Amino acid sequence: MASTGVLPFIRGVDLSGNDFKGGYFPEHVKCMSSLRWLKLNRTGLCYLPEELASLQKLEHLSVSHNSLTTLHGELSSLPNLRAVVARANNLKNSGVPDDIFQLDDLSVLDLSFNQLTEIPRDLENSRNMLVLNLSHNSIDAIPNQLFINLTDLLYLDLSDNKLDSLPPQMRRLVHLQTLTLNNNPLMHAQLR
Repeated sequence: MASTGVLPFIRGVDLSGNDFKGGYFPEHVKCMSSLRWLKLNRTGLCYLPEELASLQKLEHLSVSHNSLTTLHGELSSLPNLRAVVARANNLKNSGVPDDIFQLDDLSVLDLSFNQLTEIPRDLENSRNMLVLNLSHNSIDAIPNQLFINLTDLLYLDLSDNKLDSLPPQMRRLVHLQTLTLNNNPLMHAQLR
């Protein structure tokens, strides 16, 4: 990829489709201090680049269709992060760090098409979550306490998992506009 020089005024960059296998990542990205969104889809990433830590204004990060096994690293150091889209990777339960759920502005999380078998442990602390997509995983249960704090949730996709029941606390989701539950072995779903 040709050097773009130092472009501190750039608000968004789409680097999707570039080859960042083997740890290569364009160093000049960290100089883009005004960057608000960054797309790194289909780049062969196996881990999050450490250069992300320099992007203190970053609000939206998309790292879909890569080989990520973990999101540990730089995400929790990005105070303005609102959206993380990490669909179609190789994420397992231990690969989702608890500390990202301490980010005050995190409102969109897409971990669909991964290898999760349970709901991320501290997800219940994401009080500002509006959009949550955990579809196409192997999640078999929802913790009772999950929806106690997620009352502003507007969109929830739990389709294509292994859920056989839903917790009664889902009734707390009074702002929910879209709920997708198809392709689960649901035996008991009390949503009234």
